[in-house]
Amino acid sequence: MELINFDDFEQNQRMYGGTAGRKMGITYEGKEYLLKFPGNLKEQQMKNINLSYSNSPVCEYIGSKIYEIVGLPVHNTILGTRNNKIVVACKDFLGKEDRLYEFDKIKVTFEPRFLDSNGNETNGVGVDLYEIMMTIQEHPFLQDIPGVKEHFWNMFIMDALIGNTDRNNSNWGIILKKDGLKEIAPVYDNGNCLNSKWDDEKMKIVMNDSDKMEAEAYKARRCIFELHGKRVNPYNIIESREYSECLEAAYRLTPQIGNNLNRIQEMIREIPILSETQKKFFTSIVEYRYEKVLLKCIRK
Repeated sequence: MELINFDDFEQNQRMYGGTAGRKMGITYEGKEYLLKFPGNLKEQQMKNINLSYSNSPVCEYIGSKIYEIVGLPVHNTILGTRNNKIVVACKDFLGKEDRLYEFDKIKVTFEPRFLDSNGNETNGVGVDLYEIMMTIQEHPFLQDIPGVKEHFWNMFIMDALIGNTDRNNSNWGIILKKDGLKEIAPVYDNGNCLNSKWDDEKMKIVMNDSDKMEAEAYKARRCIFELHGKRVNPYNIIESREYSECLEAAYRLTPQIGNNLNRIQEMIREIPILSETQKKFFTSIVEYRYEKVLLKCIRK
């Protein structure tokens, strides 16, 4: 694949929020794009990591492409450079008069009492799974939009596959169109996946130890969501078969993942800026999660 040089593209007047790092809007081939830059790991004082900048742009690209290959709606991404840094360009999916309502903005406008998985009343800003399901099922703003719950669990399964630990309430949502119609926004903000802050040495250590690989792939992982006041292991949620909608998403997506696993791995191997260690780690850990969690779950 070819990296695009974005050096000569001037910043446009679109401003983008979020706290994940530096970003700017540009116009590329007549379309609006958001350029995302890598985070400075020296500023974050990352211990035992020999990286100056995170791999979040390339991980955003890979995570988004995996969604795309599996057949789910996701923002278009282009990998490139700007000022000698690796960046990812994310196509702006909003029309000029469209408005994006992130789920966290919708969630706090819910009139009935919020209850978490412990039965306690909350202020509506949390990431408790029970509270999220309650909002999706009962919030009046969401009732005329088909497929919101399926969309959430599709993301849950796919984020488990790519190891995205930060699918919080502010990085998915609903588009309100100029004519008043509403639709689910394509999946976006996938940069916090595939261990984006790891260097080659740490990847080698994990790949060379089967126990460490198993722990990192699924046994010791946590995501952003909580139950009973604790962050959950998404793979345990999948394996428990407790949530029927989660199980349905696993049945929907696992065959599509399996049928396209070679394409996913080939896409990763074709990225020229990745080291051989990164290519091996990314392809191995995705395959590991597919075989050890998803395939195992639907075969039961």
